[in-house]
Amino acid sequence: MSTTTKRLEELRVRWEAAWPGALEIWSRFTKLSFPRWCLTMTEAKREGLSDSFAMIRLHDQAVVINLKDVIDDGIGAYPVEVLAHEIGHHIYVPASLLDHGRLLARTRRGLPNREHAAPLIANLYADLLINDRLQRQEDLDIAGVYQAITGDEPQQPLWKFYLRTYEILWSLERVTLARD
Repeated sequence: MSTTTKRLEELRVRWEAAWPGALEIWSRFTKLSFPRWCLTMTEAKREGLSDSFAMIRLHDQAVVINLKDVIDDGIGAYPVEVLAHEIGHHIYVPASLLDHGRLLARTRRGLPNREHAAPLIANLYADLLINDRLQRQEDLDIAGVYQAITGDEPQQPLWKFYLRTYEILWSLERVTLARD
C-alpha cells in the first residue's frame, strides 16, 4: 500500500468516525446514509463531484467527500465542520429539490441580465446561512475551514466580499479571511 493510499485510508477512518457527531448536530433523528468517500479524482467525478471537495446530492441525499482534495486543501482536521455543513444542505437550506428550485427561481429574478450566476449566488447564500448557524450555535471552527482553503492565491472580488461578510458576522479581525 502506497503512502498516499495509507494516508487517505487513515483520513477516511477518522472522518467516518466523525459522521455520527455531525448528524447529531442537526438532530438525533437525522437519518442519512454514510458518505461516499472518494479516494481518487476518477471516483469523485463518477459521483458527480468536480468543483469542490464535498457536496450533497439533493436527488438521493448522498453526501460525497473527495478525500484527496481534503488533504490537498489542508482541511483534514475539520471533519465535523465539513460533514455538518453538507448535512445542513439536507436539513436547513435548501433541504429539498423543491426548495432548491424555489431558491434558484428567486435568485434569478433578483439578478436581471445575470441570471446565469443564480446557481453560484444561491449556493453562496445557502452556505452563508448554514455556516453562520454552525459557527455561532454549535461552536464549530468554520472560520478555520475557510482559513485553510483560501491559501495564498489572489482572491476574486466576489470571494473577498463573501469572506469579509463572515469576518463581520463572526466579529473576526479584518484580513482573518479576506485579504487586502
